[in-house]
Parts: sequence; structure tokens; C-alpha cells
Amino acid sequence: MGTKKDLTTEENKKRKAYWIGFAIAFGISILLCIGTLFSIQASLKLDWEESKWRILTDAFTIPGVLYLMAFLLVKVTDFGAFDAIVYSVRLVWNVTFHSETRKTKLPSNYRDYRLQKAVKERTSASFLLIVAAIYAILTVIFLMIYFANR
Repeated sequence: MGTKKDLTTEENKKRKAYWIGFAIAFGISILLCIGTLFSIQASLKLDWEESKWRILTDAFTIPGVLYLMAFLLVKVTDFGAFDAIVYSVRLVWNVTFHSETRKTKLPSNYRDYRLQKAVKERTSASFLLIVAAIYAILTVIFLMIYFANR
């Protein structure tokens, strides 16, 4: 068992990784929002003054929905939805390219693989949900302004 100092260091590493993930996700979402904003305005040839609230609503919806879907995909993966596929592909890879399959780190059967995955600690991906919620709130605000100015 680790000492209190070891646990604090491990907690700090997890917290730092979480905030780095949040910053990267938020930065990518800003770039995605700006790219969507310009592509909507350019492709639909809309006048900014007439339809700025519609454009902003659409531009903020895209990152919000994408990050919500990414969070849901991570959660489904955490429950083991794709474990059978991953195990099968890894097994085929090892059988094809390794001379002795059982000397690899892959467990001998799927049940052991599932048990090994269940014991492994999962990292939190809630920052994806937070980014999605921020964009969803902004989308609702822009949507209300859009309908108020119609």
C-alpha cells in the first residue's frame, strides 16, 4: 500500500491529466466552432447582420453534439461494448504475426480478457461532457435570442 505522499502524487497526476484533457478538448471545440461558423457563412452566403444568431446557434451546436457523442462513446466503451472486437482483432494479429501466441500479453481466453479489463482502472472522461454542456448552454442562449429577434 502506498503512503499518503504517494497517493497525493497520484491524485495530482490524475487531476493534471484531467485538466490537460479538458484544455485540449475545449481548444479543439473552439477551433471546430470557428471553422463551422465560417463554413456556414461561406457556403450559405448569409448576411451576417441578418442571420448572425442563426449562424451562431448552428456553429455552437456542432461541437456540443460531437462532444456529447464522444462522451457517450467513451462510456459505452468503459462498459465493455467493444471488448469482443478488440480481443478478436488482437488474437488474430498475434496468431498471424507472432510465432508463439501464448507468450504475448494477451490472455488465453475471452473471459480472462474481460476480467483483466474489469480490474483495470478507468480514467475519467467527464471533461467531454462538461465541454458539451458549455456548448449546449450557449446554443440554447443563442437559440432564444434568435427566436426573440425573428
